[in-house]
Amino acid sequence: MKVRNKYLLIMAVVWGPCLALSAGSYAMILRPQMDHRRQLETQVVQAKARYARGLEAARAETQTRLTEQVERLEGRIGEFLVGFDEAPGLAFEIGNLARETKLESFGMKPANAQAFGPQAERERLAEKHLHVSFLASFPRFAAFLNALERHHPAVFVETFTINRPMEANAEPRVDMGLAVLVEKPRGNGL
Repeated sequence: MKVRNKYLLIMAVVWGPCLALSAGSYAMILRPQMDHRRQLETQVVQAKARYARGLEAARAETQTRLTEQVERLEGRIGEFLVGFDEAPGLAFEIGNLARETKLESFGMKPANAQAFGPQAERERLAEKHLHVSFLASFPRFAAFLNALERHHPAVFVETFTINRPMEANAEPRVDMGLAVLVEKPRGNGL
């Protein structure tokens, strides 16, 4: 038995450091290389996908379809933009909507707001902000909000607050922040 135990001890002393060295080399050398290989494989797959999209975009049928889609979208822009000449009349339209929904103490004034977005878009479009306040019950407020949302060109309701009145029979006060996209005239800034 002593010979066998001595043999096992020698094998453990020789093979133990070898196993530790191989595990360390795997952790330090092979594992990072395998991770890097996986990253390269995903980059190759992504590049192939971009290449396939590029080939698809280069086809005449795809270009024709995309051109038609852009033309349709440019036609729809009128639903969201107010022409420069039509911008002053929009306040009267909002006032008419307020009259139709029977809002009390309706008031509207321009509001200054910071314009966001890329510089190229701000050269063609401008945002007009309005602050609207009125007294109304919730059903009349909802009717006015619905009328604003269905209005063409689009009137965006950015914020609103409803303040409960102190008196029992009084109507709640509503403050709204509205935004409208106005197309700038060619060659001039607003």
